Amino acid sequence: MNEVLLSLTLAYVFFTALLLLALVYSRIPWFFKGGLIIIAVGFYGLSYQGWKETQGWSTTTPLPERFLLHYAVIEEPDEAKGVNGSIYMWLTSIGNYQLAEAPRAYRVDYDLGLHDKLETALREVHNGNLQLGEINLNAVVQESVKKQNRTGQKYEGLEFVELPDPSLPEK
Repeated sequence: MNEVLLSLTLAYVFFTALLLLALVYSRIPWFFKGGLIIIAVGFYGLSYQGWKETQGWSTTTPLPERFLLHYAVIEEPDEAKGVNGSIYMWLTSIGNYQLAEAPRAYRVDYDLGLHDKLETALREVHNGNLQLGEINLNAVVQESVKKQNRTGQKYEGLEFVELPDPSLPEK
């Protein structure tokens, strides 16, 4: 069971317990009732965030260090409409040289350098060449030292390479 489902389960168990408390113990002090109401409102927010995670909304968490690129949608900035621009990527994380169970949608702020890299990688994906994304942490650290006043997450160290052919065992 993942963290999202666990938090949703706890939220709904809490609401059930709150309902039972209200029905069984109607003579609890008002400040305790008020405290329970405030906590219940907090669990509504937690439940909403949990539903967003399970419904396929893109996450703004940092990209994994190694991943398989499935597809990307690039929304360019438009000053006339007041749109800052975003890049949406569908990735499967590769941890310990094994693919995660399912792809995940990520959203990062628009960056022209990342836009160019993604267009090249998407052309390769359309040609049937799977693309492996790797974040070179040394390049990211060097760039962050150069740019002390950074805003948002930048992925200067992100590179896309063709997924190597698997090595087959000898016959």
